[in-house]
Amino acid sequence: MRNWFPPMPAASAGFSLQSQSCGIIRRRLGIEMREEKMTIRHWTLIVLLTTVSCGRDRGKQPPVELKHFALDGMDGVRAAAGASFDPAVSSDGHGSLRVDAAEPATVPLFEVTDVSIENAALIYQASLQTESLQGQTYLEMWVRLPGKGEYFSRGLDRPLSGTTSWATVATPFFLEAGQKPDLIRLNLVVNGKGKVWIDDIRLLRQAAR
Repeated sequence: MRNWFPPMPAASAGFSLQSQSCGIIRRRLGIEMREEKMTIRHWTLIVLLTTVSCGRDRGKQPPVELKHFALDGMDGVRAAAGASFDPAVSSDGHGSLRVDAAEPATVPLFEVTDVSIENAALIYQASLQTESLQGQTYLEMWVRLPGKGEYFSRGLDRPLSGTTSWATVATPFFLEAGQKPDLIRLNLVVNGKGKVWIDDIRLLRQAAR
């Protein structure tokens, strides 16, 4: 497509063809320079925002692993009934714990007494998978503080139901300075009927901001 320019007045109108052409060029160069300046400002803003965002991410420390229960067997599992080791289904290729729920139940998994943590977020994380679950399943953690009693945290913000593939879920418990738990109980709650697999349990510490 050819560029279109308005017809130019004759030389007798008071200016020459050369002066008019130079004026058009100067105006077009001015527009291009303004557009270039706007583009530079635009990219400068993007770089600045990206730098600030990356700086915030760098300032946040990754969680520290306190305990890891691979569930490659039944070692240490507290559940007396309704739970069994399933070598054929796993999130890591080494088997998992299967819960066959005929009714709502809380399945006790592990008790932890040998971690030291305070003024941080205590995170209970695991991988879950469900099959034909009529109801919901989620993680539950009980934390005992000496002289104060037991408190719980439940992953009700992201329960699983129906039939799902492996999903990583977590529930946190926020500890203030001086709050040092002497017992942590990790459970799996199944509110309904169906099958639930749990694997790769981790207890993490996230530093306070």
